[in-house]
Amino acid sequence: MKLWFPYFLAIVFLHVLGLALLFMANNASFYAAASMAYMLGAKHAFDADHIACIDNTIRKLTQQGKNAYGVGFYFSMGHSSVVILMTIISAFAIAWAKEHTPMLEEIGGVVGTLVSGLFLLIIGLLNAIILIDLLKIFK
Repeated sequence: MKLWFPYFLAIVFLHVLGLALLFMANNASFYAAASMAYMLGAKHAFDADHIACIDNTIRKLTQQGKNAYGVGFYFSMGHSSVVILMTIISAFAIAWAKEHTPMLEEIGGVVGTLVSGLFLLIIGLLNAIILIDLLKIFK
């Protein structure tokens, strides 16, 4: 069996799983968003920093006489896992923020007013000090 075949099967499985989940959503706007995310992700895969990272890792493993098969696969799996995790965290954060927006608005209003007032007081105090120094100079 070819060394690349298990990675090929994993990629096919992930695509089939992704398509199955996509069609289970049965929502046209979700289809559009998912298609756009897939295309942008495929474009992002060929960014120079990714290519350089994978290339350097393969060169190092080859130089050490180790098997370099699957480096790109494992890099993409790690990268995708981080993206999916951040998406889930963002979704929960947005849900939390929607629920707590009234409280955050109230706190933000008070804090914003206090910060603005304190800033104006400090600027006024600095201007008063400058005025006193100027008056001393002209006396």
